Amino acid sequence: MNWKKILGFLIVIAAVVFIGFSVFGPKEKAKVSTVSTTEVKEKTVVETLSTTGKLEPIETQEAYGQGVVSEVNVAVGDTVEKDATLVSYLDGTKLKANFAGTVTALNVKKDEADLSAQTAKPSVSLADLSNLKVAISLSKSDASIVKKDQVVTLRTGNETFKGRVSAIDPVATTTTGATGSDTSLGGTIVFDTPPAGLFAGFEIDADITTNTADNALTIPVEALLYDKENKPFVYTIKKDQAKKVMIETGIQSDNLVQINKGLTKGEKVILTPDDSIKNGTRVTAK
Repeated sequence: MNWKKILGFLIVIAAVVFIGFSVFGPKEKAKVSTVSTTEVKEKTVVETLSTTGKLEPIETQEAYGQGVVSEVNVAVGDTVEKDATLVSYLDGTKLKANFAGTVTALNVKKDEADLSAQTAKPSVSLADLSNLKVAISLSKSDASIVKKDQVVTLRTGNETFKGRVSAIDPVATTTTGATGSDTSLGGTIVFDTPPAGLFAGFEIDADITTNTADNALTIPVEALLYDKENKPFVYTIKKDQAKKVMIETGIQSDNLVQINKGLTKGEKVILTPDDSIKNGTRVTAK
């Protein structure tokens, strides 16, 4: 028996079986990813800027006197009417209230000289604590989008109030602290209705409506992705495959993104796609 021929014959058969199995044998099915989707819809998008402001009286008075004080008619915390006498002096002059309000500071005493001009501390400070405003400080980027008369929602604790931006300072200011300097632009928010139960000096949260788009094409923010060049895109589904679609976005709220270009109403987009989703990945929607 020619063992070489037999061995060669067996090698040929093994090769044929291997090739046949490779071509016609069972194959592992391509992996299919299950994804969540939503449709592109027309909605109203409201863009807001969230910041924190400080409650301050709208109307204040800092009264300065001079001479020897003959009578102090008020104490800190007293409420006074307009034109009420606050402090009297030996020479007959008087400090009077310019409006009805509350005494917030007192720096003079009876029978002593009024040194307010020298110390730069007012003799008496008065504030209308029933009518408050909100002072805000805007960064360079925020200042470019905040405008006078924009609508504001104000929140503190469980209370919500409505207001508007009443003024923006014409010039930014720089303050220096332990960690360096900070430049900001001041602004003022007023309440639509004077609030009750709020105290000057405390902070309050403010959501300023900076832009609104009605009947805009939108997607949830969970569908929005950015490529290496920081260009926005989404994944849609075409023939059971993920398709990368570059888009042009508009304004954005906390949960919606306006779509200016790239998608049409009713198209399905993939929500929160993970790293396994690529262009061409086989997918099935939940």
